[in-house]
Amino acid sequence: MGEPRVLHFHDCAGVGAALVRAAARQSLHWDYLSADAVRPPHPHHPYFAAAHQMALLPRNSLAVQRCDVLHVHFGTALAQAQNLFTPKRPYFLHLHGTDIRVHWKREQKNGKSTLQRAIDQAVKVYYTSIDTRENAETARSDAEFMPAFIEPDSLAPWQYSATQQPTIVFVSRWEDIKGASANIELAAALRSAFPQVRLEGLDWGVAAAQARRAGVHLLAKLSHAQFISWIARATVAIGQACPMLGVSEFEAMAMGIPIGALGHRIPRPNDGQIPPIYGGTIDEMIDQVRIALDDPLAASLAMRADTWALRYHVADPYVPILQSAYRAAAQQAGRIRH
Repeated sequence: MGEPRVLHFHDCAGVGAALVRAAARQSLHWDYLSADAVRPPHPHHPYFAAAHQMALLPRNSLAVQRCDVLHVHFGTALAQAQNLFTPKRPYFLHLHGTDIRVHWKREQKNGKSTLQRAIDQAVKVYYTSIDTRENAETARSDAEFMPAFIEPDSLAPWQYSATQQPTIVFVSRWEDIKGASANIELAAALRSAFPQVRLEGLDWGVAAAQARRAGVHLLAKLSHAQFISWIARATVAIGQACPMLGVSEFEAMAMGIPIGALGHRIPRPNDGQIPPIYGGTIDEMIDQVRIALDDPLAASLAMRADTWALRYHVADPYVPILQSAYRAAAQQAGRIRH
């Protein structure tokens, strides 16, 4: 029996890329078109951006024509995969956050159904942001959770050194969606509680200037490799002040860095697991960070966050599950024989 030709179309948070690379490790070849390849950013007038997008349609259409099954990342990207120039293929739809959190909800209010129709017609629907579970399952009752992925090979060893100045790094950008105002308040409290500790973050986000005024030394935006090298030198990491974590937090966890985030986390939908990190109020975070600063290695061993992240946030276990589903969809569509 033949195997289907699979195309991961568009991407978000590197989930598609991680799945494709994991498939390659299992001797499967899945094709991939990145978000920039499907919908490249265009700095000029919207007219020229639209014209540029139209120019890409033949290439995207050919890529779809060559596959048996599509896995579309981000709900609104389906429009680039299904149009007058592109042959229909059975597709899996992956909802990543803003699509189901904002676009779908806005459509519900406005009485439109473009995204809902895309969700209805998908072979399977996955969602990645835990906070979108209610929306995703309302839109599609059998929607399944698939987490964001880290790639262990891209990480660096934690380079903690007792001889260096202790450093607390904020791994998220300074935006409301990342809990920036709460983290700025936390930064001010950390500066007061630990004047000997260096606070660092990225010069990224609308509230970055406020973070600087709170005592955070800001670095220019970094490449991913540079970002990993930067957080590898942290004594303690601080994540986004939200009910769920992002890839940056999971990467810090996997490297063994003691990490905390204000508030409490939403349990994983499929098994109720909660990331083993510090949390709670600012006062509670100060107490926990103090313990980590006193003995970072002991804090890391007690937290065991690296084991947790490497168990629950790698793509490899999902490859055979997806391949089986892709095969069944291709067979049903007559794209491959039983």
